[in-house]
Amino acid sequence: MKKTLNIILVFFTIITGALNVAAQGWAQPKGQAFLKLDFTSIEARDFYGPDGEIYKINGPGTKLRTYTTALYGEYGITNKLTVITYAPFLVRNIVNEGVGSITGEVLQPGLENTAPGDIDLGFRYGILKKGSFVFSGSLMLGIPGGDFKNPDLLFTGDGEWNQLARVEWGYGAARWYTNGALGINNRTKGFSDEGRFNAEFGYWLLKNRFLAAAKLVTVQSFFNGNPDGTSNGLFANNVEYVSPQLGLIWEQKQKWGISVLIGGAFEGRNALAAPAISVGIYWKPKLVRTAR
Repeated sequence: MKKTLNIILVFFTIITGALNVAAQGWAQPKGQAFLKLDFTSIEARDFYGPDGEIYKINGPGTKLRTYTTALYGEYGITNKLTVITYAPFLVRNIVNEGVGSITGEVLQPGLENTAPGDIDLGFRYGILKKGSFVFSGSLMLGIPGGDFKNPDLLFTGDGEWNQLARVEWGYGAARWYTNGALGINNRTKGFSDEGRFNAEFGYWLLKNRFLAAAKLVTVQSFFNGNPDGTSNGLFANNVEYVSPQLGLIWEQKQKWGISVLIGGAFEGRNALAAPAISVGIYWKPKLVRTAR
């Protein structure tokens, strides 16, 4: 099992965040916050190998399950400057017990690891706002807070500091919006750098109450790292994928809401070939009252 995990898959965090309710491109107003508690689940029997083909994880019958509980937050320091954090405080990775189909004999013991994950911390700065169009830049620092020394290779972090720099844009109307981002993720400790792109469109089926959204996320490796030094189980090097995502949000009084999001990859390398499902609840408090 260790040999297989050592070759494959990144922990597939393709649907962290909160659709456009915490909208990339738009800075939070001064004193306004967006807080979300999120639970993401992935259960996979297959993975995309380094050649882009789909393979079984350690042979037929083996299933990898990973569950992440995380906090996501944004806060407006000024009307242009927003601080952002993503903190997966509980990550649980499980590999099922391998049992012979005929004899029922245990061929491989089950594996499990529960620990915090890597933390992202950064900011977004609003560069331009003209009518309904916004343009901004963001910088996120990846902090290695997860377990990257698990003997069974069921890591919850990659053990490296990374910096993701992006330009973001958005355009919104009364019932719909669209936004996107283009960035470069600089990785350390022999991991290859990455190009990242995403685009999103959302429409309020019931104004300010029920939102449907579609999103496309892509990650492309620059293949400039050291693959011999970064074979660390669930966080492989040279990860690539193209992930379509669909989401629904039910919001109450523009203050709090519930979100459901599903995403998968129709092509990839070194990534799980399984859908991820995210369920979250969010709150949009105004933490600082401005003087009238």
